[in-house]
Amino acid sequence: MGKRMSKAWIVMTALIIMAPIGILATWNYGDAWGEWGEVQVGDNETWEPQQYGGAPLPDYNVEGWDSPLMASIGYWLSAIIGVSMCIFITLGVGKAVELWRKEESSGNDGEK
Repeated sequence: MGKRMSKAWIVMTALIIMAPIGILATWNYGDAWGEWGEVQVGDNETWEPQQYGGAPLPDYNVEGWDSPLMASIGYWLSAIIGVSMCIFITLGVGKAVELWRKEESSGNDGEK
């Protein structure tokens, strides 16, 4: 594994570890701005985030985990799942491009 890749893994691990800081920092002060519900944008204007269905852990949490410690674990699980999905999708797209280029280059050899 290259030096850059090692640094990338260290940064991703650090970000995953820091994921629950947001919920712990605001636990007694309410939700983050615009995170869960309607937000006042102007004098007479409101905005509500779109609800997405099918999330692995909706609201970054496991249902029934209401204490700050358990909510933090839910945040870690969400971070790990999100990073894993991004890595697998990126690797899958990279592999597909590699196979496409290999197929394209082998097909051009016979045309010369």
